[in-house]
Amino acid sequence: MAFQRVGILSIGEMGYHWARLLASHGVEVLTYTKGRSEVTCKRAENAGARSVPSMARLVSQSDLVVSVVVPSGAKRVAAKVAKALVKAGRKDLLFLDANATSPMTAREIERLLSPASAHFVDGCIIGSAAKVGKGTVVYASGPQAARIRALEESGFSIRVLGPEIGQASAFKIVYAGLTKGLQGLFVELLIGARKFGLLDEILKQYEESFPGLVGKVASSIAALPVHAGRRAEEMDELNRTFHHHGLEAIMAPATQKVLKSIASLDAGTASETGERTGNLLETLELFFHRGLLQKKD
Repeated sequence: MAFQRVGILSIGEMGYHWARLLASHGVEVLTYTKGRSEVTCKRAENAGARSVPSMARLVSQSDLVVSVVVPSGAKRVAAKVAKALVKAGRKDLLFLDANATSPMTAREIERLLSPASAHFVDGCIIGSAAKVGKGTVVYASGPQAARIRALEESGFSIRVLGPEIGQASAFKIVYAGLTKGLQGLFVELLIGARKFGLLDEILKQYEESFPGLVGKVASSIAALPVHAGRRAEEMDELNRTFHHHGLEAIMAPATQKVLKSIASLDAGTASETGERTGNLLETLELFFHRGLLQKKD
């Protein structure tokens, strides 16, 4: 049976597109914006989400609560939801954590929600926010994962990975290692090509050697002025997961370093509509003139 009310925490770029898709299928979308920026509040309004006065109200009224925040905020959001559930006296909430966190973090979130008797689903999102409902896939795992299939009635593509908490989280960060790794590698190489006056030529050669690859990565690079910090956190989650399981990550820390350097430029402004602006060449010029990768004396 389709969900009638879905709470989204919070309405960032991904949350915005989730809210719009849900609302277009007649689902009432709730969110809680106390303490959030004016941009976030405006984005929630533009997405058609109704802001409720308290977290307790959100959890008591929602059939499903979805957490789509930066990795470092995932446990904090879950803790607030757990506290609100106790306050509201609700014991059967379905909670989907769809963040790019490690399997260890997913299990910690499950433990946070357990005293409140919430039904936890470990999840992740593969694909861009703009393609939610148009190719982006929500993966889920855990004993309650199959219940998320109800989102298919609202236009989402859902795939269940298995019955264990942590499977979806592991899937996400390993996949993120590829996408963010390509972003970091391309930025580094293309900044170098720009420095040598060979940017157009190297882009043409990349296209000849690897047709379509630059185009697939270009839009995600254009989003880095806003999203590099969050993506750097994803690489930290991947690094920690490898370490936890006795593996040594080499590429993930290197990618994290590039992404943190981009985030330190503080060159992006969040959109009130959740839409991305700019293109690959504009973004590279911005990075180049801000001194990205320049050696410090």
